[in-house]
Amino acid sequence: MEISWWHILIGFFFGNGMPHFLMGVAGKKFRSPLGASSPTQVNVIWGLLNFVFGTVGIVYLNESAPLMAQWFGFLIGFWITVAMFGFGMNHFKGEDF
Repeated sequence: MEISWWHILIGFFFGNGMPHFLMGVAGKKFRSPLGASSPTQVNVIWGLLNFVFGTVGIVYLNESAPLMAQWFGFLIGFWITVAMFGFGMNHFKGEDF
């Protein structure tokens, strides 16, 4: 398997999206490209955009059916986890929120 700059870029999108998304759903202000102390909604949206760009990159790069099936498995698990955090975070919040 050959690693290209596309793979690195896709990894960047997924890695960069995680702290923004998690801080946003946790209700914490966090730095984003729109400011040093961006509102939580901005960070959730910024994180989701990074995830979408990473997903589009994976789908765009993989034309072969066997490898695509493995990536689809990854993406299904990833998006289920994102949905669980996004829609169910209130269930996990402690008293300090």
